Amino acid sequence: MSPAPPITVIGVGNPYRHDDAAGLVVLASLQHRFGTDGRVRLVDLDGEPVRLIQAWEGSHTVLIVDAVRSLQPAGTIHHFAADGLTGAAADGVALGGGHLLGLGEAIDLARALDKLPRALDVVGIEGADFELGEGLSEAVAAACELAALELGERIARVLATLPAESTLAG
Repeated sequence: MSPAPPITVIGVGNPYRHDDAAGLVVLASLQHRFGTDGRVRLVDLDGEPVRLIQAWEGSHTVLIVDAVRSLQPAGTIHHFAADGLTGAAADGVALGGGHLLGLGEAIDLARALDKLPRALDVVGIEGADFELGEGLSEAVAAACELAALELGERIARVLATLPAESTLAG
């Protein structure tokens, strides 16, 4: 088995619950830029905590993108570090827009199992519509484009500090 890539990006969502697909849309955008770079693992998931932990295992930098719900306007982009997350919410923002279990639970579980990566950050995109159906609201689609640009720049900065073919394990 080959070592894990140093960076894992996880897009969480359900493409059949409108804005809940935000994380998947951002991931698809990053796929165009980093999909062939062996130092970056791109994973789409439904938010189940154990699968999240398994997906980031061995990477030292993990970025998670998911839809969120709070009292902020649709399209607001939230940034959280794993240290600031407990349970299913942080500062009134419910992580995992349409999921039964949220990212907070996955991070709590990983912390308890000593499975947190060195750096774990969550980008939450404020959704408006989590009902059944396809397609993002206009504000969320625009936020996904911006989040993909921001994450792409962050990934490029991390990659610039690594050897070209680095697959440093956790």
